[in-house]
Amino acid sequence: MSNGTSTSDESRDLDSTSSDGQDDQSRVQTSEPKGSPDENGKPPSSDGDGQQFKVDDPLFSQRKGVFQNKEMVRVGWVPDGDRIVGRDDYISTISSCLNDAVYGGAPNHISITGKTGTGKSLVSRYVTRRAVNAAVDDIRIGHTYLDCSKSSTEVQVISTIGQQLNDEDIYDEDEDIVKMPDTGLPKDKFYKRLWQILDHYDSAIIILDEVDLLKSDHVLMSLAKAVESNDTSCQIGIIAISNQINFFDELNPRTKSAFQTQELNFDPYNANQIQEILRGRDDAFRDGVLTGEVIPLVAAFSAQEHGDARKAMRLFRTAGELADREGADLVEEDHVRRAQDALEKDRFRDFLQGTPTQMKAACLSIAAKSLYSRDDYIITGELYDAYQQITNAIDMDTIGIRRFRDILDEMQLSQVIETKEVNMGKGGGRHNSHRLLHNPEAILDIVMEDSRFGDISKSSLKRFA
Repeated sequence: MSNGTSTSDESRDLDSTSSDGQDDQSRVQTSEPKGSPDENGKPPSSDGDGQQFKVDDPLFSQRKGVFQNKEMVRVGWVPDGDRIVGRDDYISTISSCLNDAVYGGAPNHISITGKTGTGKSLVSRYVTRRAVNAAVDDIRIGHTYLDCSKSSTEVQVISTIGQQLNDEDIYDEDEDIVKMPDTGLPKDKFYKRLWQILDHYDSAIIILDEVDLLKSDHVLMSLAKAVESNDTSCQIGIIAISNQINFFDELNPRTKSAFQTQELNFDPYNANQIQEILRGRDDAFRDGVLTGEVIPLVAAFSAQEHGDARKAMRLFRTAGELADREGADLVEEDHVRRAQDALEKDRFRDFLQGTPTQMKAACLSIAAKSLYSRDDYIITGELYDAYQQITNAIDMDTIGIRRFRDILDEMQLSQVIETKEVNMGKGGGRHNSHRLLHNPEAILDIVMEDSRFGDISKSSLKRFA
């Protein structure tokens, strides 16, 4: 057998994408020589990587811009190893778990937890790619990446894995290709077709991202027991990733018994590490367009939100796009600050969409306390006092402290706030204390777009705080 891989979009993103993030097969060049003007005397447009394109429609004519290769600051782009920062120990542990697959053996299952933007998916995909490329002799390793927020039912998971691994190159010339539809089959038929596809591989590494969003954990047990149950000869290794630290402890006992894993918890990045990550991507921009304060400021904003490298990369890219839209020759501090404000409002507006008014009132209370008090962390009782004043001011029902704590828990899970337990000293007891992870002024603006809060002014919020 020749060394094979899956043919999914994710796989192509990993394997056919070069280190600069460009897919050579998708690049369509004109016959114009590099730098030659078009028939109107305009220079041809560039993809930012030296490749020249001719654009006939003036609506889409492209100025030089600040980017050299915007793909490199896309969330989800998998860099070369020398651009991965502060994750050497995790890379080593994951590679040890996958090592046997390189030689035709069974990879170990891995469960990975950690907050959003700590490199869990990036490192898993990077090491998996290395394992596939390192396979010896004729060992064939299949690999697939699945976002369970998009494919959450058992049938969706099995169908998607099968489709991603179902490469025509794995079949002999006289062999019928297995068809794996999206829907329309009984569940056992989907499994049967997946096992037939997997039989063409010596081993398969399956990355299940956001695994806590699965409707049922039965699929984990089925995949983990596939060889033991003689469903397939392919040795399956599962990398299951979750932002919820307790998710794997709460699995069904039968699933937990079958799905024995190496457990890893990824720590957040600190501000210095985020700066190093960004400096490893600064060649996404043209030489000299980034002013000196841009990267430290992006890192500082991101470090405030538990070191989320995804948000750092999104902010880095958005600041450049804002400079491009304005026709600026440089990306400056002001672009970063305005991009941060815009992203904050977008994220928080998405969070609030469809939430009850009580949630909005709770958000208003912590935004007011964060803006007008000197404390970074505010204990639950103080927040509840501010919340009561807000609900009384607009003649709204006031929920009890227990339900208010439930709302704070929802806000923590949605990464609106960060919560920690504090000791108030002798006689003061222990209390939960909360810190807002977003710009309080942006939150005030968005919440007060709701007509229910129209009678509350910022000056009255200052009194409530």
